Amino acid sequence: MNLKKSSIQLILIALTVANSNIHSEPPKIEICPKPILDREWQILTNVETEFDQNLLCGYVNEIASEDSEFHSFLIERHGKIVTEVYNTRPDHPFNKRYGTRFPFDGETQFDANTLHDVRSVSKSVVSLLFGIAIDKKIIDGVDDSVLSNYQELQIPKNDPKQNITWKHLLTMSSGLDWEEWRYGFLFSDETRLLWKKDLTKFFFERDLIHTPGSNFNYNGGGTSVLSDLLTKKTNKSLKELAKEWLFNPLEIQNFEWVEDRNGRALAHAGLRLKPRDMLKLGRLVLNGGSWKGKQIVSKQWLSDSFKKQINSQVKIFRKDGNPLFYGYHWWLGETILVEKKIPWSVALGNGGQLIFAFPSFDMVIVTTTGGYGDPTTIQRILEVVEKILTTVK
Repeated sequence: MNLKKSSIQLILIALTVANSNIHSEPPKIEICPKPILDREWQILTNVETEFDQNLLCGYVNEIASEDSEFHSFLIERHGKIVTEVYNTRPDHPFNKRYGTRFPFDGETQFDANTLHDVRSVSKSVVSLLFGIAIDKKIIDGVDDSVLSNYQELQIPKNDPKQNITWKHLLTMSSGLDWEEWRYGFLFSDETRLLWKKDLTKFFFERDLIHTPGSNFNYNGGGTSVLSDLLTKKTNKSLKELAKEWLFNPLEIQNFEWVEDRNGRALAHAGLRLKPRDMLKLGRLVLNGGSWKGKQIVSKQWLSDSFKKQINSQVKIFRKDGNPLFYGYHWWLGETILVEKKIPWSVALGNGGQLIFAFPSFDMVIVTTTGGYGDPTTIQRILEVVEKILTTVK
């Protein structure tokens, strides 16, 4: 009798479990924020075929949460936008008191049409313009002595500074004594670029402490000299050249380039772009310098730009302590996923303004944040980006 009763109880339990399975809800499918459809961009509609959708959208929804520090976060693959996030956060843009933030400054509601500081991404844009000038035969090449174009500085022919080439400026290896990071905004050599009348003279007044080409030392002054040559050779401002050579072909109509006290665009840090237009720059380099079938910058220049020209020895942007390499004003690194190396290049701006290009995934990721002066911001962003990489099929 007890055995019969136990059997009946087991049958009832089994029926209950089966019934509950019939009426249980299917697993929740995470949905990413949908990109805004417009004439400029196609939208990736089949996210699940390109990514692990649940994993990807789980990460992206965290980026869109109230606890996130991101101002914007965009993913593009194969020329189509996968998802984009915009948040409302505090900011201190460079076009407002050169980035000095007062306590009463409010928050900015970022969206697809909001211009954002890109800070040192400006340097990567200057590099593209320099490459275009070489393509146009306006500048001979990167191996020429910088000072051969600045006889007015009257630096003796036997001075070792005569050995500094344009390549050394592009790779931040001029060898000149320049301090940009350790002393903070007020005492940085970079800050003095805001008011110096003769930027090239200011740059070459520094002592030569290393053989040119031997040591990486981050130097926005070199970018200013690259820009100065461009304007000297063309009789056009940097802003005019950017518009004519790069932004018009990329259909970038709305941008700003903050100027110094002498009315010149701050080549090293003054550019302001919409995040979607930052995506265009990433797509341009992944397409080998081509945009909608038109060659804007040569494949050779981009190949040289993304070659590991010098080990930066800079480890502050990664928690694993590995240094990044440097090309022509682009940073170079890699992520290892299950023993597979995923190389990437990044235009990197202070505070978390980043354009990542992943050739093996044919993918661009753009981020903007307000963590100016804090390298741990970029560490955290890189961690998030590497999580996104794990979702790619």
